[in-house]
Amino acid sequence: MEVTKMKRLTVSLDDDTIEKLEELAKKDNRSLSEIVRSAIASYYEINTKDAKPEYFEEFVDLMVGREHVAVDVGLWIAMMDELSEKAGDEFWEIVEKVGEEYGLQFREKGYKNIKEILKFFEIGNWFRVNTISDTSYNLILVGRNETKLVKKFLGGLFRILGIEVEMAEGLRKILLKIKK
Repeated sequence: MEVTKMKRLTVSLDDDTIEKLEELAKKDNRSLSEIVRSAIASYYEINTKDAKPEYFEEFVDLMVGREHVAVDVGLWIAMMDELSEKAGDEFWEIVEKVGEEYGLQFREKGYKNIKEILKFFEIGNWFRVNTISDTSYNLILVGRNETKLVKKFLGGLFRILGIEVEMAEGLRKILLKIKK
């Protein structure tokens, strides 16, 4: 076992932060220093992946509030396969409506930048975002049968935000271009 050399660092914390730190240390049966090191390591991992901690806070709130569910990728692909074959117009209208609801929420939260909106959904594992330019993005999907769902959802979302986009389908991809 390698012994790591430690350096002492003095920081100032308010009472509320100290209470939270002590509560975590007691709950996990760890020292305050261990909790701080773990928190810094986690923050570093999130930050270096170009993800904002507040995205995760939002997802935690959505999960705890029962507004979202986590689904196994295999199950997700099976559902998308079934929907692509059997879903009717009413279903696709609902998907657009849910996208509009997200657009309203994002507008209230001050999300205006398309890149941060796409990053939010990337962190939720809807797709991976490849930035082509300041106005073009390639969305890499999990499976090939979710293209219509993502397009309808994002169409409703962007419509509410007043962002004009063009979306072109590929196999497991959507090319998204912002219209100027």
